[in-house]
Amino acid sequence: MKGETEPRELPVGQLARLYAAAHYFVLVGRQEWLFQVGQRAQDVERQLGAARYQFVTAWNPHSRPAGESRNLEAGDALESRLLALGCTFHRALGCNAQGGAIEHGWLVLDTKAAQADALAREFGQAGTLYWQAGEPVRLRMQHAQPQDCCDNPFIDWIA
Repeated sequence: MKGETEPRELPVGQLARLYAAAHYFVLVGRQEWLFQVGQRAQDVERQLGAARYQFVTAWNPHSRPAGESRNLEAGDALESRLLALGCTFHRALGCNAQGGAIEHGWLVLDTKAAQADALAREFGQAGTLYWQAGEPVRLRMQHAQPQDCCDNPFIDWIA
């Protein structure tokens, strides 16, 4: 329609900075546990005991607002895919540092990096979190690193 515009994608570097600054939570039993990029997730690891962890969502594919109905459908499709793959996972969410811009997803246990990247691409995600037990949480961006993006040692650029 005349006068309407498509939501614009944020530059990849800006997305990476936002994702790296966000807060992430996983629900284990009745308790939510916080994890963040660049920090060790000792509480999460103590609760779940996996060797590797991935936070993945299907919300707002290609970094474009999709609306609640589409996001819920995409989340259901991701859950079905994880079940079909035989993955163990827990409800999780990410939000900006102010507690808004919430995206629901899953913390997947013991997935390998290649499978984590494949899930991100399949569900149109610019980035996911991935880490090995005992190491800081890392952000895996499914892009080449832009020249104007700051060097964050906890961001992996996967082109």
